[in-house]
Amino acid sequence: MKTKSLLILSFAIFVSNRIQAQNNTVSAGADAEGSNGSISYSIGQVVYTSATGINGSINQGVQQPYDYDVITVIEHTEIELNLYPNPTIGQVNLTIADSRTQEYSLSLFDATGRLIRQDSQLNGLNSFLMESFAEGAYTLSVYKKDELVKSFRIIHNS
Repeated sequence: MKTKSLLILSFAIFVSNRIQAQNNTVSAGADAEGSNGSISYSIGQVVYTSATGINGSINQGVQQPYDYDVITVIEHTEIELNLYPNPTIGQVNLTIADSRTQEYSLSLFDATGRLIRQDSQLNGLNSFLMESFAEGAYTLSVYKKDELVKSFRIIHNS
């Protein structure tokens, strides 16, 4: 009788608790389905693990999109600039689709507005490490001949 009561009590406790594989507070998210499959996504969470192999890469853990924000007032849409991955735990890549990349420069600022990195005469693909910087939000400003072209907000996680 004691074993039966213990079994019923254990089952009641198990059923009353919800079991979830991933649980996190995010600002938005949804499920999307199409003819090729389905995907769940969330926006606002910056915890993930990245794994890279010869066949590609994957972000695993809490669902995490790549995201970048253009924060300039006047956006030069004729100049194609891409920044990835963002959020990052290590290396950030900036691509410039312009044949005159030597006319571009960049400045990286921390959250207080302090200049922490400056590069001039960029290439088509520019990479730099964020590992030595503290976690937080950074602003990357890209200039062409001293004119601000775009500014990106970079989220750095350890």
